[in-house]
Amino acid sequence: MRTGTARRHLQAKLWPRLGAMVLAGLVATTAIAKEPRAETEGAAKQRVQSAANEIRAALVEIQKQPGAFPAVSAVVVHGDLTPLMLVQGAAHAGQPEPVDRQSQFYIASQTKSFIALLAAHLDESGVLPLDTTLAQIWPQLTLPPPVDPAAITMADLLSHQERLKTDTLNFLTAYVRHVPAADYPAMLSRHTEARSEGFRYANIGDLIYGAALEVRTGRSWQDWLQKEVLRPLKLDHVHSRSSQVPAGRLTWNHRWDGRAWIAYPPKPDLMHAAGGLLASADDMATWMRANLRRRSPTGMPSARGFELAQRPQARADLSDGEFVCDGYSLGWYACTYQNQHVLMHPGGYRGAVSATVLIPAMDTGLSLATNSDSAMEGLQLELMKAFIGLAAGKNGESERLRKVVADYPGRLARTVAARRDAVQQVRDDAAWGGWKWAPSRAETQRYVGTFRSDRLGRLEVAHDAGGLEARLGAMRLTLTPASVDLFGASTSALDPPETFRYADDAGSLRWEDDSFTRVDETPAPGK
Repeated sequence: MRTGTARRHLQAKLWPRLGAMVLAGLVATTAIAKEPRAETEGAAKQRVQSAANEIRAALVEIQKQPGAFPAVSAVVVHGDLTPLMLVQGAAHAGQPEPVDRQSQFYIASQTKSFIALLAAHLDESGVLPLDTTLAQIWPQLTLPPPVDPAAITMADLLSHQERLKTDTLNFLTAYVRHVPAADYPAMLSRHTEARSEGFRYANIGDLIYGAALEVRTGRSWQDWLQKEVLRPLKLDHVHSRSSQVPAGRLTWNHRWDGRAWIAYPPKPDLMHAAGGLLASADDMATWMRANLRRRSPTGMPSARGFELAQRPQARADLSDGEFVCDGYSLGWYACTYQNQHVLMHPGGYRGAVSATVLIPAMDTGLSLATNSDSAMEGLQLELMKAFIGLAAGKNGESERLRKVVADYPGRLARTVAARRDAVQQVRDDAAWGGWKWAPSRAETQRYVGTFRSDRLGRLEVAHDAGGLEARLGAMRLTLTPASVDLFGASTSALDPPETFRYADDAGSLRWEDDSFTRVDETPAPGK
């Protein structure tokens, strides 16, 4: 069930470098050194402040590189202190509005750590126990053998042990449209496949959990999160719907083409439980403190809820040889670097990258967000390593950070070249016929219309100022003529074109592996 280039952004939820990563345990209590406690606390304060200063200097220097990121939000907390609050740059490249501490950055898959706390709280309160099975939510649900709905619990879903995989739900909910909870049984029956047992990071578990919560209670995950987590934690500037945020507070996402920024409007209200939150720097500081202390200012969620949300449930097997993550809870990776046990979760989407890392034994954490994806994944991983090492007083981390800064221009240049080469390689394929077809607007009128796919739903093709555009829910595809009846479909010039081929009578079309049938009349030429 292949979904094509424009639909592969979802698969980068875990960074490529993280794809080697991971953990060795959860929050371990480190032994207190023998020197007096006040001296120990003073030394720790100095180390964390020094780490924060070095992270600040590195980010400021990197941001000077054309194509790095229009805006950055970087926050370090240490107890009640905030050694770093760096929020600078443009919310939208080329526009005058600067970001500030209340600007909303899309944090993508970091949403899962918020859902983890919600799920732990709803388990404790009895609203939706974590041992509830899919069969108890949807008694008539059938899944591809040998997967048994009666054997999959809410905890399995959130810890990525559900034994299911899907491209359909991932793609639709991230880029196209909201999938109603009532549609999930049919979607799961028709558009999932069985996979092997064990941990496999994906969006499907959180997506199903959100739908199951709505079926069980009649209320959406957004409403539950607002009432039971965001409001009690006083997170007034974390939002699950972009329409709730004043336009001046929203950051745009960006991608660099080697010469200029391609800007993407803020993510619409197409938010889901696997990646559906916007957050400010101030509120990420509050969020980190609550998780480090396992304490809410209002007493809800409880300390037990925090502990359950953070407790490893599955064994991961990710490592890049330095940063090792061998555990996953209901929404946090449990990782080790330089003998320091940390909690971590990244987030990634087209034009935006973020990450939060917590060192519970030191009561400190770092949250990063940028409104570009310019070689950011690997960069943020290196910044996290440096922060952990510097805060722990390890040797060599300052040198690592200097090397990260020095290497970044080359890292960015390789990213830009790889994107350009990927586009060119696809365009050079002889199947396109040399891209010699140049039809007039009248000649392309026959391709305009409304089409439908059983899997993806309604697709409309219409003329816009630049030619033909395909519209699938919130997704927009530019259709570039290649040869008669064949177009290259892409969401931007940075994405390799996908085949978009009409039948001879224009009564149907194929977009990659999906077939669409016309549901209106073929327009007459020139109409």
